[in-house]
Amino acid sequence: MQTIAAISTPVGAGAIGIVRISGDDALKVAARVFSTSKLKDLKEAVPNMMYYGTARCGGIADRCLGVYFKAPKTYTGEDIFEIHCHGGIRIVQEILKGCLEAGARAADKGEFTKRAFLNGKLALSDAEGVIAMINAESEAQLKASYRSMTGALSKSVAEFEARLLDAIATMEAALDYPEEMEEESRRVADDTVREMCAQLEKLLDTAKTGSYVKQGIDVAIVGVANVGKSSTLNALTGKDRAIVTDVAGTTRDSLEERIEVEGLLLNLIDTAGIRETDDKVEKLGVDRSREIAKNSDVVLFVTEAGRELDEEERGILSSLDGANMLFVYNKDDKEHAKDDRKGVFISAKTGAGIEELKRAIVGCVIDGNVDFSGNIVTDSRHYDALKRAYLSLTQARDGFCDQPAECLLVDMRDAYSALGEITGSTADENIVNAIFSKFCLGK
Repeated sequence: MQTIAAISTPVGAGAIGIVRISGDDALKVAARVFSTSKLKDLKEAVPNMMYYGTARCGGIADRCLGVYFKAPKTYTGEDIFEIHCHGGIRIVQEILKGCLEAGARAADKGEFTKRAFLNGKLALSDAEGVIAMINAESEAQLKASYRSMTGALSKSVAEFEARLLDAIATMEAALDYPEEMEEESRRVADDTVREMCAQLEKLLDTAKTGSYVKQGIDVAIVGVANVGKSSTLNALTGKDRAIVTDVAGTTRDSLEERIEVEGLLLNLIDTAGIRETDDKVEKLGVDRSREIAKNSDVVLFVTEAGRELDEEERGILSSLDGANMLFVYNKDDKEHAKDDRKGVFISAKTGAGIEELKRAIVGCVIDGNVDFSGNIVTDSRHYDALKRAYLSLTQARDGFCDQPAECLLVDMRDAYSALGEITGSTADENIVNAIFSKFCLGK
């Protein structure tokens, strides 16, 4: 493959800029741009050692560092040379230009990682873990994507593939010797398929948690006007994000903010107070509040401590029937009769109960015993492939009692093909290209 080059650091001024070159001619291209007094010929460079030298391209020169990584023990599986220069925008652009003039081709998005996949350094799901890790915003996202990047999921799926392939091979051999092998091969394949169905079902059950890890938990803050919804948002975020006044209807549109709790992102949405109003603008906000609440993972229903719900509040609850509701009793700092209703008591004014509220929100959707460092399905593509593999295997499982081997093999091969879309062993070019198109240049 042709030698490629790209800038591997973000666009903009910074302390360091990196230009990466990968391919059979990486050293040849680098030698046209970079030189060091330590070596007469860059081909003599010791792998993995930094050399202090000069990059000269066109009319510019920069004192910088160069490092050579020797194939096959590199990220891409090819020879790589990196130039670590000063991080000015023009400097890195000129060095890249010099590399291209020296014979390299500008890399496509994600092409370095794509070459790692094509050269067997990464499974397809490992590569997806790379981009997920780059985009991670929370601790849970980071842990899940790291496990994916380091092959946790691909290794599990590869084991499924290997076991299933053995069962398929045994079943196919029995077709040639039905009298001698069919009974035993069906028994072995039946055991394998049943065990895999149970394991795949367990893995698929992690997908709901995985969606919260990847997307965060959508939390709508609802209630009548002036019960302290905006104050609750401010208390949760620790800043004056929403305007708070004594005037009913101050919040007329939804306001969004994100915080991290126990490693997970909470997507907080402060909604307009739900009430009957003749104000057209406020009415639009009220209608939107109801819609947001219905589509949220958790609804914080904010009311006041020490008093019963009024008729307007009961009407709101009725309209949100079926929502995952968490009652929040605000203004608990004021004197009131003993209140032992189910929910979380807070004072948005003093901050009392806010940490308990954060934990309660997470507890509404996540089992406290979930191990975020384990295998969790966070990617919709992986879920779809695992689901298709599971459905095909359940069809085979249910057919072992009366279906001919040829029919069972169709379902087993379909399952194998679906699993291979995760590791990349059966993924077609369109899937591969779509995945790497999401990467940034230089990665």
